[in-house]
Amino acid sequence: MATPDAVTVLKYSLVSPPSSAAVTAMSLPLTFLDMPWFHFPPIERLVLYEVPQLSRSHFIEHIIPKLEHSLSLTLQHFLPLAGNLIVPSNSNSGTPEIRYKNGSSLALIIAECTTTDFNYLTANHARNCCDFHPLIPELKPSNQDDSGSTVLALQVLALQVTLFPLCGMSVGISNHHTVGDAGSVFRFMKTWAALCSKCLEDNIDRDDVAATLVSDSPPCYDRTMIKDTKGLSSIFWDQGVVFIKLFQNESSTDTTAKPMTKTDKVRRSFVISRNNIEKLKRLALQKRPQLVHLSSFTVICAHVWTCLVKCRGPSGEHVDDEEVEYFCCTADCRGRMDPPLPSNYFGNCQTVIRKNEKNGKLIGEEGFPIAVESIGEGIHQRLKNNDSLFDDADTWLPGIAGINLDRLVSVAGSPRYNYYNLDFGWGKPKKFEFISIDTSGAISLGGSRESDGDIEVGLSLSKPRMDAFTVIFNDRLNSL
Repeated sequence: MATPDAVTVLKYSLVSPPSSAAVTAMSLPLTFLDMPWFHFPPIERLVLYEVPQLSRSHFIEHIIPKLEHSLSLTLQHFLPLAGNLIVPSNSNSGTPEIRYKNGSSLALIIAECTTTDFNYLTANHARNCCDFHPLIPELKPSNQDDSGSTVLALQVLALQVTLFPLCGMSVGISNHHTVGDAGSVFRFMKTWAALCSKCLEDNIDRDDVAATLVSDSPPCYDRTMIKDTKGLSSIFWDQGVVFIKLFQNESSTDTTAKPMTKTDKVRRSFVISRNNIEKLKRLALQKRPQLVHLSSFTVICAHVWTCLVKCRGPSGEHVDDEEVEYFCCTADCRGRMDPPLPSNYFGNCQTVIRKNEKNGKLIGEEGFPIAVESIGEGIHQRLKNNDSLFDDADTWLPGIAGINLDRLVSVAGSPRYNYYNLDFGWGKPKKFEFISIDTSGAISLGGSRESDGDIEVGLSLSKPRMDAFTVIFNDRLNSL
């Protein structure tokens, strides 16, 4: 089990965009699409790279300077990530915004870990969740805002690069969801990785590379394109006061405060092959020929959802057949907005799909096709036209607050944003982990390292439940 001193901090670096950056200040008001995420805990990801024979001296003298320089070059195109979330003391003082000013910086922690086995962390089998937490930086209140008003300034992104001597390194990412959705954060990480890879080639003009990499599709920050015709921004802001109590101490005003970490959980990865995904689709169509929506996403989520429901009994938990089980996911809707947003829009642009079914239905023989039909119907109804995207958005937060979160399966990540493709110059990652599912209770979906058609599913559960889930999950795939 990891301890708080599992890593040694070698350097605490504050990285700013280059002084030559064309833009020196930027303020982005939170849109109604950003506001629902205001009171959620940070999103945490970990990317682990195997670099055999990587010495401490080479890491410090050669790798870190390249990472810092390429990060600075990247930030000149992603200025909000070097800024802060500014929260007024009361509603009369304005609304929250992301604010960058000249001199703002991003925290980059350089650390070393010699107490945890790198090969253990990068395996797919069950591992203690607490062993990963020291590799993730914390988002902390910032003292960089000097506007003179009574505000709370919060970091929106923090990074941590940890050396595992003679084995490799990890890149830990912690971001406040209000600054951007999964696509936005992945765009930043992809740019940083590409720039770092180029910076390792000494004959490259690094400033020219920075301009070239984003010239075709620079991030778009135009908030005027998002029309809040239903007044959802103020509704979400008012609802957040109640919602925050689900995640942190009632007396806390720090929206980045982490809920209590459950150290009794283990995390495990499951890879579903392209072949098995196609078999799941055929089974769904055989059972439900008239499905209105069928995709790899729906069959994978349905398979995992029903396995999670079914494993409660074998793990020692009793659930009544009439108890309600919930499923929740988000969908990118940039192209479905009116007017449509460009694919490079930086921020949040997601809608929410929620479905529920009785426990007894999901644990029965028809549980899988019922789940496929339910999830598919939810996606179809939500995305069928512009009016349906946010028609019940005022119930999203109260809806979550009113259910038993132990009966909720939500989805984090997307195979569209494959972190296994992030190459900083030392090859593809050996392992990607969605760390924040330890506290959110979500399942994670992502691409596979070995094949573009395979999907990697990540879970964080108690050890008895993970053992039961593993048996049911594998048995059902083997029976296809």
